Amino acid sequence: MQITIINVGYGDAILFQSSGGFTALLDGGSALESEFSGDPYRIRAADYLRRENVTKLDAVLISHIHEDHVCGLEPIFEMCSVKQLYVPYPVEPFLQGCELWPAPDAFRSVPLYTNALNAYRRILLRAMKAGTAVTVVGPGDTLRLGPELSAKVLAPKARNIREYMELVEQAYASAGQESAVTELLTKLDAMSNRTSTLLRFETAKIVFLSAADSCPREWDELPSSSLKDGNVLKLPHHGQIDSISEQFMKDMPLEYVITTASSDRRYNSANAEVYKRLTQWRAPHPPKFLFSDERSYPPYFSQPDGFQAITLEIDSGVITPKFIKTNEKENER
Repeated sequence: MQITIINVGYGDAILFQSSGGFTALLDGGSALESEFSGDPYRIRAADYLRRENVTKLDAVLISHIHEDHVCGLEPIFEMCSVKQLYVPYPVEPFLQGCELWPAPDAFRSVPLYTNALNAYRRILLRAMKAGTAVTVVGPGDTLRLGPELSAKVLAPKARNIREYMELVEQAYASAGQESAVTELLTKLDAMSNRTSTLLRFETAKIVFLSAADSCPREWDELPSSSLKDGNVLKLPHHGQIDSISEQFMKDMPLEYVITTASSDRRYNSANAEVYKRLTQWRAPHPPKFLFSDERSYPPYFSQPDGFQAITLEIDSGVITPKFIKTNEKENER
């Protein structure tokens, strides 16, 4: 099994590939031109799949609706056949909805959120038209993704989804009322991380926890056994200070901790205090830290040559990280 964290800058795009040909994708990163222009290492998720000759996906999983997780999926649904789509929200309200837009003076993150909301709706419509099976998943569900891979949904809380969907339906019902729509979009943007999935993947004796933007403050109702054997953790919320918790992480047998933050560390992502605390909690055997868009993060990480992806090769419980450069990107440098 290979788990590849694509360097999409600030955002998540994680590719799963088995030796038997099974392929799945969790989120698709950003679609913003500013995220990729002028950077020789970042690569759009669609471009990475194209260069790896991935034309079909057995499964796509969407963690939640934010630009840096959803918008990069649109071109992927255009270029790849997708057998199964897993989403955390009821489908029908989005299918019956419409494009929404905030007022010009909305808070700066709200237009980005709205882009993601509209993109998510278009993805659902395209999936339905293409005959892709769409499945709504929630806490406690186990997904048999392939012969070598399963995933258990640990979060979000069901009540968070209910509250979020009430706002979604209100927003669609208010279409055309700019002030009301903007207020609702602002609330949805602020709440979206609380609807993010926390997924526990199991493959070849390895537990890979992918938290997207599901932060530990939302894990208070989880059984402790569901997290204590995590070998690899994709840090929630891009390594911001709210991404860690001694209660949940001190006893994890972590071998690797992955941060999907941009190298400019915007929004205080890839926060140095996060790695200091994790090192202290796990002493004398701290995990190794991997960063999807860094070339140097002393004293924890150094890859001065740059890369477009990190692939974790998993075989019989052994994890081997490899730093991937695509030929085309190397030629562009």
